[in-house]
Amino acid sequence: MSSLFSPSFFWRTSAVLLLAAGLGSGALAQPGFPSKPVTIVVPFPAGGSMDALARIAGQKLSAEWGQPVLVDNRAGAGGMIGAQRVKSSPPDGHTLLLTNSALIQNVVGAGAATAPYDPVKDFEPVMHMTLAPVVFVVNPRLPVQNLQAFIALVKSEPKKHSFGSGGVNQTLHLMGATFNDAAGLDMAHVAFKGDAGLVNDIIAGHVSSGFATIATAGPHIAAGTLRALAVAGPRSPLLPGVPNFRELGFQSLDVVGWFGMFAPAGTPKVTVDKLAADIANVLKAPDVTSKLKEMSLTPTGLGPAEFGGIVKRDLGYWDEVVKKVGEK
Repeated sequence: MSSLFSPSFFWRTSAVLLLAAGLGSGALAQPGFPSKPVTIVVPFPAGGSMDALARIAGQKLSAEWGQPVLVDNRAGAGGMIGAQRVKSSPPDGHTLLLTNSALIQNVVGAGAATAPYDPVKDFEPVMHMTLAPVVFVVNPRLPVQNLQAFIALVKSEPKKHSFGSGGVNQTLHLMGATFNDAAGLDMAHVAFKGDAGLVNDIIAGHVSSGFATIATAGPHIAAGTLRALAVAGPRSPLLPGVPNFRELGFQSLDVVGWFGMFAPAGTPKVTVDKLAADIANVLKAPDVTSKLKEMSLTPTGLGPAEFGGIVKRDLGYWDEVVKKVGEK
């Protein structure tokens, strides 16, 4: 029989106490993450830059985690259908939302009273992944070479021209409506399900103009099937010869879009932190950085706290914009 003071008794007793403490704290009760396939919900159609970013990240994360990472395109209602899908998912990190500031724009202004979710209370910010700068483009068959000429053309042909967007009351629409208002134009708004469809219809001549991400429009600008007239936010090194709206007198369009990852509210902090760290590592990978550059996306890698601050800041900005030019 072992003595109460023997070394073997001491170590056996210590091990039992440590195990009990671990179980009591929940440290050993939490399964490793991820413990099953992970789904990244993209609330817009396949084929756009957001969808491409989700697939690039998903492939890398799958290799890191040893679990499948699936991309689920849940388009509709300007991104709200996909957002609601994630809001109602178990808060365990296995269902994520990769979206843009449409998450905010859909639920501010007049829509706030009946909003199906709260972008702050219903989601955990995980990672501000990239900047998504946008550019104002037109069909190159229009007889204009710059923004001033385009404005003059539209004013000389009332009710003839239109601008497209990727969805009602989201970034591309609100920028178009802000420009329409600031320039004193009468262009009708035509909504598409994402900027890929919008770009195709500008090229086809079904709509005259529209804002699109540089990621989506860039290859067409290079090919000459779209003409870039101005960029929102600072000048882009991707389009160095294209002026920004601030230079041209439109201060209200000095804004840059973003792509970011969210988890359902209540997701454990340890899981959110792991997601943020692993996604940050993905964004730093040389092959990913190179691919994002080709897509005209600038990786940022801002974590949960900083991204949460950006979301709250954007709530105020977009609330004012929607109240002024948003569609009811």
